[in-house]
Amino acid sequence: MFPKLANVRSLLYEWDGTKDIEVEIAIRPGLPLFQILGLAPTTTKESRDRIRLALEASGFYFPMQTVVVNLRPTHILKKTVYLDLAIAYALLCATSQVSPIWFPSEALFLGNLGLNGQAIGGNELLPLVWLKQRQGISTFVLPAELKERTLPDGQYFFVSSLKDLETQIKPVCITSGNEETQEPQNQFQKILLTKEQTYVFQGLIYSALGKHHSFVMGSPGSGKTFLHQILKPLLPPLSRKEKEIYCIFSPNFESTEVPRPFRSPHHSASEVGLLGGGSSFQKGEISLAHGGILFLDEALEFKERILESLREPMEEGHLEVVRWKDKIRVPANFTLMMAANPCPCGNYSSESQCHCSLHKIRMYLQKISGAFLDRICIFSTLFSGGDVRCVEISESVIRRKIRNAMQFREDRLQSEMEKGPENISKNFTPSPLSSKLSFRKQKQWKDLSRTIADFDLSPQVKEVHLEEASRYIFGYEWIYSLG
Repeated sequence: MFPKLANVRSLLYEWDGTKDIEVEIAIRPGLPLFQILGLAPTTTKESRDRIRLALEASGFYFPMQTVVVNLRPTHILKKTVYLDLAIAYALLCATSQVSPIWFPSEALFLGNLGLNGQAIGGNELLPLVWLKQRQGISTFVLPAELKERTLPDGQYFFVSSLKDLETQIKPVCITSGNEETQEPQNQFQKILLTKEQTYVFQGLIYSALGKHHSFVMGSPGSGKTFLHQILKPLLPPLSRKEKEIYCIFSPNFESTEVPRPFRSPHHSASEVGLLGGGSSFQKGEISLAHGGILFLDEALEFKERILESLREPMEEGHLEVVRWKDKIRVPANFTLMMAANPCPCGNYSSESQCHCSLHKIRMYLQKISGAFLDRICIFSTLFSGGDVRCVEISESVIRRKIRNAMQFREDRLQSEMEKGPENISKNFTPSPLSSKLSFRKQKQWKDLSRTIADFDLSPQVKEVHLEEASRYIFGYEWIYSLG
């Protein structure tokens, strides 16, 4: 006798996207047997008894025959899958206990089951949903727990338990137009800064706006960490398209207003903790900062090997981990911001007396290689002195300027589709060292000039923008002055 068959679609999660999985069920007369084929993980094979008890607890019967589950494609190792709901539904369809027409044939089933038949699944399912949405609007059958989460555009059927499969469930359609943008609440109203702090803070704004890596070096107590912290609430929230970034790498993705990532690991962090790794690969801080800021306070206290390992992700926007029989491409498109003291005691070039020898200072700064420094676009110094705090900074004003600048930048890139900065003045010579700049530094100078023009809402790069950019670009000369 030909076996009873049923097919249900689901998803396999991978770092760089998702792969469709087809769950095939075949039931034929024979000894009671429940097999799962197709390189299923141990957690999925353990679900056999769980699915059987969930069906019986929900009032369904489990066929006392030979049941074979095949996960296609069979040659791919299934590492992270949530197939309880898909397998149970396929069993019910194959045994004619539910109607297969309740859900569209292209519906993707995601979720696990409790012993009482309850559909289980929360934030761990969001990466699959958002990553699949890149390929277009899809139809999902999900646990009811996800109904209150932020989901991409699509058609959704929410199931609280297996009993819900007996009746036709009304789909829920989500579109971008239903999203309401809320203005974030103020973290501070107004603060006073010195002129030197204002210059550094302006550079941090350019860094966040244009995704330029920055480095602030200065004495303890000068306000390096403070300026980075007040920048954090000023960062605009993720747009709806960017929310997939956060849901993939955040364990708690629940609110509709998603802040831009701002990660600040301690300088004692290991290389695995910063880059990711482990026997079963775990994401590191550079992945958690994807789409946002990675702030390294006391940067020169990090191990030299850790700093050097950031060079490739800083430029490429991802990290490739090659292992035996496996290759993982981990997204890591972050903006690096660093703050450090100029010497071990921290008082070099400040009003306080420095107790470090010139040799000791040079050895301290050797953790920053020339190749690493070449990737830093904005470099500024901040030393404590007798300056008066006379510049008032208003959070609402700065936030509005950043939001307007980002919108101006997006509109410009969409309308002009330009490949690089234009209208650069030919008569302007920012520094005698300009001819010694590397190709990377020359590009950084042009890109930063374009970012400053965007902040001023200027469609063209002017000489004043080039001049301001040159002061940040050539700030690294301070380190070489010790040589």
